[in-house]
Amino acid sequence: MSLDVNILPSDYIDLSIGDFRSGINKRIIDKLVKRVEKEGNGYTPGMGLPKLRKEIVTYYKEKYGIKDIDVDNIQITVSCLHGAFLSLKSIIKSQSDEIIVIAPFFPSYLNLIAGVGAKPVIVESEAPDFALPKDQIKNAVNRNTKAIIINYPNNPTGATISKTDRNFLNKLCEENNIFIVDDHVYSDYPSTYKYQPVSTDISHQILVSSFSKTFAIPGIRLGYVIAPAGIIERDGYYNEGITFSAPTISQFIGEIILEEPDQYTHHIEEIGQRGKKLTNLLSTSKYFASSKYLGGLYMFIKIPDEIKDVDLYYKQLEDHFHVIVAKGSDFEYSDRYFRISLSTEKDALFKGMQKIIDCVDYTLNYK
Repeated sequence: MSLDVNILPSDYIDLSIGDFRSGINKRIIDKLVKRVEKEGNGYTPGMGLPKLRKEIVTYYKEKYGIKDIDVDNIQITVSCLHGAFLSLKSIIKSQSDEIIVIAPFFPSYLNLIAGVGAKPVIVESEAPDFALPKDQIKNAVNRNTKAIIINYPNNPTGATISKTDRNFLNKLCEENNIFIVDDHVYSDYPSTYKYQPVSTDISHQILVSSFSKTFAIPGIRLGYVIAPAGIIERDGYYNEGITFSAPTISQFIGEIILEEPDQYTHHIEEIGQRGKKLTNLLSTSKYFASSKYLGGLYMFIKIPDEIKDVDLYYKQLEDHFHVIVAKGSDFEYSDRYFRISLSTEKDALFKGMQKIIDCVDYTLNYK
């Protein structure tokens, strides 16, 4: 990408970022104003507001059947990534410790692993379904392995894992005394297999998520960790010198949302509909018939084999068609694939997809 996506010319279409800019629901704003007027905006306890932590406990018990958790298993954080960093920091003891990640994956995972002083071990899923590479994962586990990071529906592919695959991961981690770090920020989005943690027992799980994607409010920067109490206690220790506590106003918003969460998720159905419609649009092209929406917030699209020079395709897509996408190499995968975000403004999204299709013939005939 040769342009800064933050200062793109007005005629460019940016399909690369999974962001929402629709604003915060007025219902939330009205309640928030009253809450701040009544309670102010002082610091909260380092682990987060007790009521918010209790609401998360209730939510996960009722929705996912998670057993034996209370507020001592919950920490409120500044985003999902913040929670994942603290938790990895809490389980990594040596520079020889390893963390398994499954490509393609969210690129910040490498930053997290480097930041806690561990080594990434990358295994690769295979197109077009990007199913869990069980044999590779099993072979990668050794005495240095401390965790496996999973992200389902996956960013960028949208792939999910079946009950059989969840059972495989659960058994593997129990037998080898390693943690599953389950980043499930897209868990409420459409998917082939409905999201469920690998087990209702969190003794070997660290569940990390945020309010950003489910409730379309990424800018409030509110996440959380669900983990064994010992992990949460160490998380709090490390966080003392980072943020101490998440922003009070953001935590107020979290409490307001969890009072009636179904009121703030209408965009999710729209994202699923967009995925289906874009799949249908791609199917009209002889070049993209195999590309489809698998779930989550993104589509991971293969550049047709007829195009031998993928760099030329990206150059024409940007320079001539003025469309920006996220290349596969951003996710430790082949540049034969690229990601688009379904959160892009609707008209721009469909216009951009048509340009993606049109760019194939243009590139093939380019001289």
